[in-house]
Amino acid sequence: MASKPYFSLIYQGVDISSELDPETTAIRYTDNHHGKVDEIDVTVQDKDGRWKGSWKPEPGDTMSLTIFDGNGGILPCGDFEMDEPEASGDRGGDIMTIRGLAAPISKPLRTSKTRAFEKQSLRAIVSKVASENGLTLEGEIDNLTFERVTQRRERDLEFLTRLAEDTGHYFTVRGKRAVFTSIKSVDGRAAALTISHTQVGTTLTHYRLKEQTAETYSKARVKHMHDRDKKLIDEEEEDGDVKTGDTLNITGERVETPAHAKALARSRMHFKNRKRRSGSITLIGDVRALAGVVVDMTDFGKYSGRYLIDRSTHDMSRSGYTTEAELVDARK
Repeated sequence: MASKPYFSLIYQGVDISSELDPETTAIRYTDNHHGKVDEIDVTVQDKDGRWKGSWKPEPGDTMSLTIFDGNGGILPCGDFEMDEPEASGDRGGDIMTIRGLAAPISKPLRTSKTRAFEKQSLRAIVSKVASENGLTLEGEIDNLTFERVTQRRERDLEFLTRLAEDTGHYFTVRGKRAVFTSIKSVDGRAAALTISHTQVGTTLTHYRLKEQTAETYSKARVKHMHDRDKKLIDEEEEDGDVKTGDTLNITGERVETPAHAKALARSRMHFKNRKRRSGSITLIGDVRALAGVVVDMTDFGKYSGRYLIDRSTHDMSRSGYTTEAELVDARK
């Protein structure tokens, strides 16, 4: 027999789930697939003011959250560092919102830098930046080598996100792990979750699916005059799934070889065209619906097909446990 959903919250190494549960008004876990770190928000009542006093959260405090769906499903949300605890109140009483980020809140990650990486592979560059921030590197990284790559007044997270989007990769930070992996290693996976139209009104409480032609591209073209050789690099890539799109012209970007130009064209076009089909689904709490998971939407007519969860939000409150997933086109 299923039990009601519940959670475990370890705060500074101490399990405070039982302390919090009667006072907790909401827990939200946001799972991001690319370019942003995961987040949690824990909202508690503060009737006696102790959350503003002796229990006041301090930036840098550590938390670990796990969600249990009551049916045997477990979602280990991971480790988080406190960021911007917030006290508020109104006629309904005082509350404290405890926010956490799934990345070290450290100076290197938050400091803008300008520097160059000379004669290094993509993996070597990403590995160096990750190790400087105490992160272990995971993922399938394409074999690309560069004469020079410049980090231009960017924070490390911003730099690695840009590097991923220029080379056909996804990037995120999960606790002490930097996940930098090729698009094909994610979008090309078999579907891990199947959602059928027959579930509407039961486990699927709401869905929205749409297609767009604006800002989608059937071709991408990169033109750059090589700095050293003074030769024009002019490369074009096509997306066979987009029949009526425009050409994405990419100029002003430094590329060293035709292979780099092709990778840039494919990657930039991918991030544009993944919005060709998009939408969202809201489910009775489902721990399987995580960012980076491929979903097979079936019996939705011409909207059926493979989608990628770009972001999922898991909400637990006194009214129950729900999951909302934002979908984009899964493009191999």
